[in-house]
Amino acid sequence: MLDRPSPGSGYLLLLLGLVLGTGATFVLMAFTLRDAALPGQVAAVVLFAVPMAGLVLAPLHAAVRTRYEIADGRLRLRAGLVIRADIECSEVATVERVGFIPRILGWGGGRGLANRLTDGLRITLESGAVYYISPSDPEAFAARIQAAASG
Repeated sequence: MLDRPSPGSGYLLLLLGLVLGTGATFVLMAFTLRDAALPGQVAAVVLFAVPMAGLVLAPLHAAVRTRYEIADGRLRLRAGLVIRADIECSEVATVERVGFIPRILGWGGGRGLANRLTDGLRITLESGAVYYISPSDPEAFAARIQAAASG
């Protein structure tokens, strides 16, 4: 089973805020550096603009390239180029539906591989690791994970 969920509106609004904030920062940086020498301007672009562009492009890419697959007793999760996970279904301890997804991308309270902020799944492994995902049909996907884990 392969699922390529569409990004949610909340996720896209979050990205829009990130893009607008980054754009405003670039404008302020350009205004501040307009009288600086060329080496200073180049250094600012290399040290600030390039990492900020990556910070914007990585979640944008993940929004449209999120995919979840259950095949051969494995759960393969991918959020763009940013995060990937390959989990043996027999290692899954619980699959719970969550109304709010606290981790969309990243680590911390669990690994987030979601492109929505609401209506997702929390997958807890026997090791205690936690993954948050946002499949198109959470109930059906949870049932498929549980079937693969038990069979």
